[in-house]
Amino acid sequence: MELDQRVVVITGASSGIGAATALRCAGLGARLVLAARSTEQLEALAQQVTQAGGQALAIPTDVADQAQVQRLAATASQHYGHVDVLVNNAGIGLLDPFPQAQIADLQQMIQVNLFGVVHCTQAVLPHMFERRQGQIVNVASLAGLVATRNMAFYSATKFALIGMSRALQYDLRGTGVRCAVICPGIVRTPFFTADHHRKLARMARFVPSLKADDVASAIVHAIQRDRSGEIMLPPYVRPLIVIGRAFPGLARLTAHLLGD
Repeated sequence: MELDQRVVVITGASSGIGAATALRCAGLGARLVLAARSTEQLEALAQQVTQAGGQALAIPTDVADQAQVQRLAATASQHYGHVDVLVNNAGIGLLDPFPQAQIADLQQMIQVNLFGVVHCTQAVLPHMFERRQGQIVNVASLAGLVATRNMAFYSATKFALIGMSRALQYDLRGTGVRCAVICPGIVRTPFFTADHHRKLARMARFVPSLKADDVASAIVHAIQRDRSGEIMLPPYVRPLIVIGRAFPGLARLTAHLLGD
Protein backbone atom coordinates (compact mmCIF):
# COMPACT_ATOMS: atom_id res chain seq x y z
CA MET A 1 0.00 0.00 0.00
CA GLU A 2 1.48 3.32 -1.03
CA LEU A 3 1.18 5.87 1.77
CA ASP A 4 0.71 9.01 -0.31
CA GLN A 5 -2.64 10.52 0.75
CA ARG A 6 -3.54 7.44 2.81
CA VAL A 7 -5.23 8.12 6.14
CA VAL A 8 -3.20 6.63 8.98
CA VAL A 9 -4.41 6.57 12.60
CA ILE A 10 -1.62 6.10 15.15
CA THR A 11 -2.27 5.55 18.84
CA GLY A 12 0.38 6.28 21.45
CA ALA A 13 1.62 8.88 18.97
CA SER A 14 2.93 11.52 21.36
CA SER A 15 6.45 10.05 21.74
CA GLY A 16 8.70 7.07 21.08
CA ILE A 17 7.62 4.55 18.45
CA GLY A 18 4.35 6.35 17.74
CA ALA A 19 5.98 9.72 17.06
CA ALA A 20 8.72 8.13 14.93
CA THR A 21 6.07 6.27 12.91
CA ALA A 22 4.08 9.47 12.43
CA LEU A 23 7.11 11.33 11.08
CA ARG A 24 7.99 8.50 8.70
CA CYS A 25 4.41 8.26 7.41
CA ALA A 26 4.15 12.03 7.02
CA GLY A 27 7.37 12.03 5.00
CA LEU A 28 5.72 9.59 2.59
CA GLY A 29 2.66 11.80 2.14
CA ALA A 30 0.23 10.13 4.54
CA ARG A 31 -2.58 12.09 6.17
CA LEU A 32 -2.28 11.48 9.90
CA VAL A 33 -4.63 11.11 12.83
CA LEU A 34 -2.56 11.24 16.02
CA ALA A 35 -3.99 9.85 19.25
CA ALA A 36 -2.52 9.77 22.77
CA ARG A 37 -3.30 10.93 26.28
CA SER A 38 -0.49 13.52 26.31
CA THR A 39 -2.29 16.48 24.75
CA GLU A 40 0.61 18.93 24.73
CA GLN A 41 3.10 16.51 23.14
CA LEU A 42 0.49 15.33 20.66
CA GLU A 43 -0.31 18.84 19.47
CA ALA A 44 3.39 19.69 19.24
CA LEU A 45 3.93 16.69 16.96
CA ALA A 46 0.93 17.62 14.78
CA GLN A 47 2.33 21.13 14.47
CA GLN A 48 5.74 19.74 13.49
CA VAL A 49 4.11 17.67 10.73
CA THR A 50 2.00 20.54 9.38
CA GLN A 51 4.90 22.99 9.44
CA ALA A 52 6.82 20.53 7.27
CA GLY A 53 3.94 20.56 4.76
CA GLY A 54 2.12 17.44 5.94
CA GLN A 55 -1.37 16.86 7.26
CA ALA A 56 -2.00 15.82 10.87
CA LEU A 57 -5.04 15.88 13.13
CA ALA A 58 -4.36 15.56 16.88
CA ILE A 59 -7.12 13.92 18.92
CA PRO A 60 -6.33 13.40 22.62
CA THR A 61 -7.59 9.88 23.38
CA ASP A 62 -7.37 7.29 26.13
CA VAL A 63 -7.67 4.01 24.22
CA ALA A 64 -8.89 2.27 27.38
CA ASP A 65 -12.06 4.39 27.15
CA GLN A 66 -14.32 2.97 24.45
CA ALA A 67 -16.34 6.18 24.14
CA GLN A 68 -13.19 8.19 23.48
CA VAL A 69 -12.09 5.68 20.85
CA GLN A 70 -15.46 5.88 19.10
CA ARG A 71 -15.06 9.66 19.03
CA LEU A 72 -11.55 9.23 17.59
CA ALA A 73 -12.81 7.01 14.76
CA ALA A 74 -15.80 9.24 14.03
CA THR A 75 -13.68 12.40 13.96
CA ALA A 76 -11.09 10.79 11.68
CA SER A 77 -13.80 9.68 9.24
CA GLN A 78 -15.52 13.06 9.29
CA HIS A 79 -12.25 14.91 8.70
CA TYR A 80 -10.69 12.68 6.03
CA GLY A 81 -13.64 10.56 4.84
CA HIS A 82 -12.23 7.17 5.85
CA VAL A 83 -9.33 5.35 7.55
CA ASP A 84 -6.83 3.31 5.55
CA VAL A 85 -4.42 2.22 8.27
CA LEU A 86 -4.65 1.78 12.04
CA VAL A 87 -1.42 1.48 14.02
CA ASN A 88 -2.25 0.18 17.51
CA ASN A 89 0.86 1.40 19.27
CA ALA A 90 -0.44 2.66 22.64
CA GLY A 91 0.85 0.52 25.48
CA ILE A 92 2.19 0.53 29.01
CA GLY A 93 4.53 -1.83 30.83
CA LEU A 94 5.22 -2.39 34.51
CA LEU A 95 7.79 -5.02 35.46
CA ASP A 96 7.82 -6.81 38.82
CA PRO A 97 8.33 -10.33 40.14
CA PHE A 98 5.00 -12.14 40.28
CA PRO A 99 4.82 -12.31 44.11
CA GLN A 100 5.19 -8.51 44.36
CA ALA A 101 3.18 -7.57 41.26
CA GLN A 102 0.03 -5.56 41.86
CA ILE A 103 -3.36 -6.62 40.49
CA ALA A 104 -4.14 -2.96 39.79
CA ASP A 105 -1.11 -2.79 37.46
CA LEU A 106 -2.30 -5.87 35.56
CA GLN A 107 -5.78 -4.40 35.21
CA GLN A 108 -4.32 -1.15 33.88
CA MET A 109 -2.10 -2.93 31.37
CA ILE A 110 -4.96 -5.13 30.17
CA GLN A 111 -7.15 -2.07 29.67
CA VAL A 112 -4.53 -0.34 27.50
CA ASN A 113 -2.49 -3.14 25.90
CA LEU A 114 -5.40 -5.43 25.05
CA PHE A 115 -8.75 -3.66 25.36
CA GLY A 116 -7.28 -0.52 23.80
CA VAL A 117 -6.42 -2.53 20.68
CA VAL A 118 -9.86 -4.15 20.67
CA HIS A 119 -11.63 -0.79 20.99
CA CYS A 120 -9.64 0.84 18.19
CA THR A 121 -9.80 -2.13 15.82
CA GLN A 122 -13.53 -2.64 16.22
CA ALA A 123 -14.08 1.09 15.67
CA VAL A 124 -12.40 1.16 12.24
CA LEU A 125 -13.09 -2.32 10.84
CA PRO A 126 -16.69 -1.74 9.64
CA HIS A 127 -15.59 1.06 7.29
CA MET A 128 -12.59 -0.95 6.11
CA PHE A 129 -14.91 -3.87 5.34
CA GLU A 130 -17.18 -1.55 3.34
CA ARG A 131 -14.22 -0.37 1.26
CA ARG A 132 -12.72 -3.90 1.18
CA GLN A 133 -9.27 -2.59 2.03
CA GLY A 134 -7.25 -1.55 5.04
CA GLN A 135 -4.31 -2.42 7.25
CA ILE A 136 -4.16 -3.04 11.00
CA VAL A 137 -0.71 -2.97 12.61
CA ASN A 138 -0.54 -4.12 16.23
CA VAL A 139 2.62 -3.30 18.16
CA ALA A 140 3.25 -6.19 20.55
CA SER A 141 6.61 -7.35 21.96
CA LEU A 142 9.03 -10.25 22.05
CA ALA A 143 7.73 -10.52 25.62
CA GLY A 144 4.54 -11.82 24.02
CA LEU A 145 6.47 -14.72 22.51
CA VAL A 146 9.06 -15.52 25.18
CA ALA A 147 8.49 -15.42 28.93
CA THR A 148 11.24 -14.16 31.23
CA ARG A 149 11.43 -13.17 34.89
CA ASN A 150 9.74 -10.02 36.22
CA MET A 151 7.43 -9.89 33.20
CA ALA A 152 4.52 -12.14 34.20
CA PHE A 153 1.84 -9.46 33.99
CA TYR A 154 3.31 -7.54 31.05
CA SER A 155 3.89 -10.75 29.08
CA ALA A 156 0.34 -11.85 29.84
CA THR A 157 -1.02 -8.80 28.02
CA LYS A 158 1.33 -9.20 25.07
CA PHE A 159 0.75 -12.96 24.74
CA ALA A 160 -2.96 -12.15 24.71
CA LEU A 161 -2.48 -9.46 22.06
CA ILE A 162 -0.51 -11.79 19.81
CA GLY A 163 -3.06 -14.59 20.25
CA MET A 164 -5.92 -12.24 19.42
CA SER A 165 -4.04 -10.89 16.40
CA ARG A 166 -3.43 -14.39 15.06
CA ALA A 167 -7.14 -15.17 15.30
CA LEU A 168 -8.00 -11.81 13.72
CA GLN A 169 -5.77 -12.63 10.75
CA TYR A 170 -7.95 -15.70 10.08
CA ASP A 171 -11.15 -13.69 10.51
CA LEU A 172 -9.94 -11.09 8.00
CA ARG A 173 -9.38 -13.55 5.16
CA GLY A 174 -11.29 -12.51 2.08
CA THR A 175 -12.16 -9.05 3.45
CA GLY A 176 -9.32 -7.08 1.84
CA VAL A 177 -8.06 -6.06 5.29
CA ARG A 178 -4.68 -7.19 6.63
CA CYS A 179 -3.28 -7.47 10.15
CA ALA A 180 0.44 -7.38 10.95
CA VAL A 181 1.97 -7.74 14.41
CA ILE A 182 5.28 -6.05 15.22
CA CYS A 183 7.22 -7.79 18.00
CA PRO A 184 10.24 -5.71 19.04
CA GLY A 185 12.71 -6.43 21.78
CA ILE A 186 13.98 -3.65 24.03
CA VAL A 187 13.35 -0.23 22.49
CA ARG A 188 15.11 2.91 23.73
CA THR A 189 12.09 5.14 24.38
CA PRO A 190 10.66 7.06 27.38
CA PHE A 191 8.50 3.95 27.89
CA PHE A 192 11.58 1.92 28.87
CA THR A 193 12.98 3.38 32.07
CA ALA A 194 16.19 2.67 33.98
CA ASP A 195 14.07 0.80 36.52
CA HIS A 196 12.76 -1.45 33.73
CA HIS A 197 16.32 -2.17 32.57
CA ARG A 198 17.41 -3.23 36.07
CA LYS A 199 14.55 -5.73 36.19
CA LEU A 200 15.32 -7.35 32.85
CA ALA A 201 16.38 -10.96 32.74
CA ARG A 202 20.01 -11.47 31.70
CA MET A 203 18.78 -13.44 28.69
CA ALA A 204 16.86 -10.40 27.46
CA ARG A 205 19.97 -8.25 27.68
CA PHE A 206 21.71 -10.35 25.03
CA VAL A 207 19.37 -8.85 22.43
CA PRO A 208 20.69 -5.42 21.38
CA SER A 209 18.28 -2.59 22.05
CA LEU A 210 16.47 -0.86 19.19
CA LYS A 211 15.80 2.77 18.41
CA ALA A 212 12.20 3.93 18.06
CA ASP A 213 12.90 4.63 14.40
CA ASP A 214 13.93 0.99 13.84
CA VAL A 215 10.45 -0.10 14.88
CA ALA A 216 8.82 2.74 12.93
CA SER A 217 10.67 1.58 9.82
CA ALA A 218 9.30 -1.95 10.28
CA ILE A 219 5.77 -0.62 10.75
CA VAL A 220 5.95 1.46 7.57
CA HIS A 221 7.45 -1.45 5.64
CA ALA A 222 4.59 -3.70 6.80
CA ILE A 223 2.04 -1.15 5.60
CA GLN A 224 3.73 -0.67 2.24
CA ARG A 225 3.94 -4.43 1.67
CA ASP A 226 0.41 -5.16 2.93
CA ARG A 227 1.98 -7.56 5.39
CA SER A 228 0.12 -10.03 7.55
CA GLY A 229 1.62 -12.17 10.32
CA GLU A 230 4.33 -11.47 12.89
CA ILE A 231 7.46 -9.38 12.36
CA MET A 232 10.18 -9.85 14.99
CA LEU A 233 12.81 -7.23 15.74
CA PRO A 234 15.70 -7.56 15.45
CA PRO A 235 15.01 -10.08 12.67
CA TYR A 236 17.73 -12.54 13.69
CA VAL A 237 15.86 -13.45 16.91
CA ARG A 238 13.26 -15.44 14.93
CA PRO A 239 15.32 -18.67 14.70
CA LEU A 240 16.19 -18.39 18.41
CA ILE A 241 12.49 -18.14 19.29
CA VAL A 242 11.63 -21.04 16.99
CA ILE A 243 14.31 -23.16 18.69
CA GLY A 244 13.03 -22.12 22.11
CA ARG A 245 9.50 -23.22 21.17
CA ALA A 246 10.71 -26.54 19.78
CA PHE A 247 12.98 -27.26 22.75
CA PRO A 248 11.47 -25.57 25.84
CA GLY A 249 13.72 -27.58 28.15
CA LEU A 250 16.79 -26.15 26.45
CA ALA A 251 15.38 -22.63 26.82
CA ARG A 252 14.81 -23.18 30.55
CA LEU A 253 18.32 -24.61 30.98
CA THR A 254 19.83 -21.61 29.18
CA ALA A 255 17.92 -19.24 31.43
CA HIS A 256 19.05 -21.19 34.51
CA LEU A 257 22.71 -21.08 33.44
CA LEU A 258 22.43 -17.32 32.96
CA GLY A 259 21.08 -16.96 36.47
CA ASP A 260 17.51 -16.02 35.43
